[in-house]
Amino acid sequence: MNTIIFGALAILSLFIFFNLGKVKASRKQLDRSKRINRFGNQKPNNIIEGEAEEIRKRW
Repeated sequence: MNTIIFGALAILSLFIFFNLGKVKASRKQLDRSKRINRFGNQKPNNIIEGEAEEIRKRW
């Protein structure tokens, strides 16, 4: 009996998860100025240009 209940609960949870995955962010969230540039489509204005410095740990 427990297997049927938990199996149904798992299937219901997966159904809800995949249906909520289709929800898209609002226009206000998508069109903000400080956004992470994941795909390199636009030049972001929140990346600071500079040089990298190697950090060495002393053991």
